[in-house]
Amino acid sequence: MMKVSFVLVNYNRRDELLNTLSRTKKIIGDATDYEIIVVDNASADGSVEEVQANFPDVILIQNKVNTGAPAWNLGFKKATGKYFVIIDDDSYVVSGLEDALNYMEENEDIGVLALNILSGPYTSKDWGWQEGQNLVGFIGCGAIYRKSVYDKIGGYADWMFLYVNEWDLGLRVLDAGYRVSFFSDCKVVHRTSHIHRSNKRLRVFCTKHEMSLVHKYCSTDKRKYIWRIFLNHLKPIRGFHFKEVWYHLLGVKEFFKIKNSLTIQPVCQRTQNLFVESFEPTRPVFSFIKRDLAKITGKKNVQN
Repeated sequence: MMKVSFVLVNYNRRDELLNTLSRTKKIIGDATDYEIIVVDNASADGSVEEVQANFPDVILIQNKVNTGAPAWNLGFKKATGKYFVIIDDDSYVVSGLEDALNYMEENEDIGVLALNILSGPYTSKDWGWQEGQNLVGFIGCGAIYRKSVYDKIGGYADWMFLYVNEWDLGLRVLDAGYRVSFFSDCKVVHRTSHIHRSNKRLRVFCTKHEMSLVHKYCSTDKRKYIWRIFLNHLKPIRGFHFKEVWYHLLGVKEFFKIKNSLTIQPVCQRTQNLFVESFEPTRPVFSFIKRDLAKITGKKNVQN
């Protein structure tokens, strides 16, 4: 069995993809126990032809349509590695990969190892992660997924096109008896291509999927947490970000469109508690007031 399978998805980001493949090849070096799998989501920019011409040893899967994040599942299904290194077409591992793999070998209860994302819209530092911290969600541009866990619970949810899909997978990993943990010594750079990125799409999908997670996996206080998500995302109105609020309301509408089609699969109470405590949108709506007061108090203490 191949030791490690790098699995990434590309959609019309040819130059970013070629950059990522070059950097990933450099990390691998002369090692023979690695493979790289690229799932192309029906790109029309010559991505497929460039990969075939420049990286003939890369396993290339051509998706007939753009299925978003669930396209990773095509790569997972093909992969032969004991571990799947999940990266984006615009992210790459900088250092510490062997250390991370050894850590997973030593900790067989870890299903997903979240790597240290140094740059991009979401970073490990911004999320306040500490070494060895147990998580629920992770940042999808840099993580390691254990194949044996994938064989038990599958990959990304096929009903979630983009965004929040890492939280869905994390919930299922935890409910299966494994951990999602953070490893700081394996670093990942996310270049964050601006191609196909939209604030509207981000907010609509995030609201839709956040509410869906609560509806699907929570067995207690479901309505309370859905209301918290609704109210927490109204906060941008304080800064007159009316477009952001409008996109959020569109996401609420999209949630109610799919609500009755979702299969209810409550996770155990322990997993649910960890989820609602660590998931920012389900936290108490007015907790920001306490944080603001703490900052003010802290400043006064410093001045005194």
